[in-house]
Amino acid sequence: MKQKLLIVDDEQSILRALKRLFMRVGYQVFIADNGKEALEIMSKEACPVVISDYRMPMMNGSDLLLAIKSMQPNTVCMVLSGSSDFNSILTLLNSRTVFRFLQKPWDDNALVIEVEKAFCQYHSKQQRSIIADLLASSDEAVIELFPHGQIGRFNGLSKKILAIRNENTLLNDLFPYCTDRCIDYLFSPNVETPTLQTTQGESVMFSLKHVTDNSRFFSISMASDVDNNVLCESKTLIDQTSLLSTAQTLLETDKSFALVAIHLKNYGYWADMLGDIDSVALFNEIHTTLIMECERFNHRISVLPNEYFVILVANYVSEIELHSQLDNIFSSFTDKKYAEKTVRIEFTISYCIAPSDGASAQQLFSNALVSNRLHSNGNSHFYMRFDDSIIEQKRKQLFTSKALYHAIENQELFLNFQPKYDLRLRKIASCEVLLRWNSPELGMVSPDVFIPIAEQEGQIIEIGYWVIEKTCLAISNWLKNGIVLDHVAVNISGKQLSEPDFIPRVEALLKGFDIDMSILEFELTESWLVDNIEESAEKLARLKKAGISIAIDDFGTGYSSLSYLSKLPIDVLKIDRSLIIDIASNLNTQSMIANITRMAHDLGMKVVVEGVEYFDQIPILERLNCDIIQGYVIARPQKEEQFISLISDPNFSVARLMGDL
Repeated sequence: MKQKLLIVDDEQSILRALKRLFMRVGYQVFIADNGKEALEIMSKEACPVVISDYRMPMMNGSDLLLAIKSMQPNTVCMVLSGSSDFNSILTLLNSRTVFRFLQKPWDDNALVIEVEKAFCQYHSKQQRSIIADLLASSDEAVIELFPHGQIGRFNGLSKKILAIRNENTLLNDLFPYCTDRCIDYLFSPNVETPTLQTTQGESVMFSLKHVTDNSRFFSISMASDVDNNVLCESKTLIDQTSLLSTAQTLLETDKSFALVAIHLKNYGYWADMLGDIDSVALFNEIHTTLIMECERFNHRISVLPNEYFVILVANYVSEIELHSQLDNIFSSFTDKKYAEKTVRIEFTISYCIAPSDGASAQQLFSNALVSNRLHSNGNSHFYMRFDDSIIEQKRKQLFTSKALYHAIENQELFLNFQPKYDLRLRKIASCEVLLRWNSPELGMVSPDVFIPIAEQEGQIIEIGYWVIEKTCLAISNWLKNGIVLDHVAVNISGKQLSEPDFIPRVEALLKGFDIDMSILEFELTESWLVDNIEESAEKLARLKKAGISIAIDDFGTGYSSLSYLSKLPIDVLKIDRSLIIDIASNLNTQSMIANITRMAHDLGMKVVVEGVEYFDQIPILERLNCDIIQGYVIARPQKEEQFISLISDPNFSVARLMGDL
């Protein structure tokens, strides 16, 4: 069967050339010219190796490969792109999302060799995954044997049954009557289920489970137990089916119990750092320790794929006692024995209590695992109980994130414009562009909801470029109709600004519009600028050089200090509404705003006050020398047609009011 290869690039000529090349050397080749099509292909074909361009519309190579990795973790991803994209891809390389970065133009022979290496990498990862699952998830005792009779890897149950002390033990150390002929039979093509006798005279049956290039994995069981149709199974270690059956029985008899989900969350890091043999050995040691601790408390434990365990705790009287028992179980991993390991052992632990957290054993089991996965990226060292409200919130977030991926192409996004009133010119001289989303499934979604999700999930990058492009289009249309504003402000995500190709892409985008770049004003949040002060200074200086003004948004919600501003090329300081709520009645607030304004002016910045909602705030802010105000007292954010009508009205009410002050 031909090996499947997916190639993604937005240039058809490149797709055709690469498809011809790899079909010629024997691969089954799938092609896509965008991320959405590539993900659809992966959902059907699950190609082991993917080659993707980096710069593509709607979904760049980074977002695509991360999405593919979430679908098929073992997929080997490669980037074929221009050398200028290397810095953008460096994070992906460091995170091991990308196996190789290959440059355009490519050498055919070299590219074919790299793809061959990628398929070797995939098959190696598949082999490791199969073996890891076999050792970690099997409810049977499993050992690895080499042709010369040496025992390799083994799981906790086999260690317990055979009393294996360490790897590299010879099979005839445990089975003294095991001859070379016996070992040859274990590695013969037609091996069935041989039985070997231990030094204590017990008979152990071997059943072949998996074959690698240089070893074989066998499950072992006591032959006498098999003869009596009883599996060699620990009363403590049970499989998932038995655990669910036990839990359901307890539910039906109205007995209270807990299901505790445990994830060994940094196992992948071990495998990279220690290598497969040592990491599996350490996992087995942890596995054995958990079994022994559960035996001590008469708990049941089941081992699941991907380094998950579930413990059934039925002998506790309160939630506090449950925590105490878990403390005792996991205290073993703070002992010197584990503290001296070369890697740190990290668990995520969550639990459900029956019957309040689930009406059935399956529901309790699922809730415990879902809760565990939700907390897996956090740094909490507590035992996290299942919370249905958090799960529902996460479901909504995932649904929102999925819908947001298609918001641009489905034309669901639109812009609103909020006027800014210049206190000296006594007129609306600028505005802020605000993004809005009307989803067919969700209705009008608040920016407070979808912007953080877009930031976290990565959609904010392409959405940000869309906002800049649509803003420039609006400015261009206004100029053609004789409407001139001093500045039009656009909110820029710190995540977008940190993209290595952000400024070149902005410059390329702006070249398509015949507008003065000084009209544009980019607003960035205070917290992001301060957290990334050196990167901020460099990027903002380049934007300033292009003629774009820089504003710091939400001042007062973060560090509330002007000391760092002297290090950044800031033109505008926006005072957050939270600082002026009581300005009409509080002299201390007025003094604070006066001092901020004076210091900002000393640094050459203009001061914009946002969230102005009452007329009595206006003369105070004017007296304190603030430059511009923005808020509902002027106008709410509105669609472009309404905004144009408003600023074109010579009888605008605030302008008339300000004339009387």
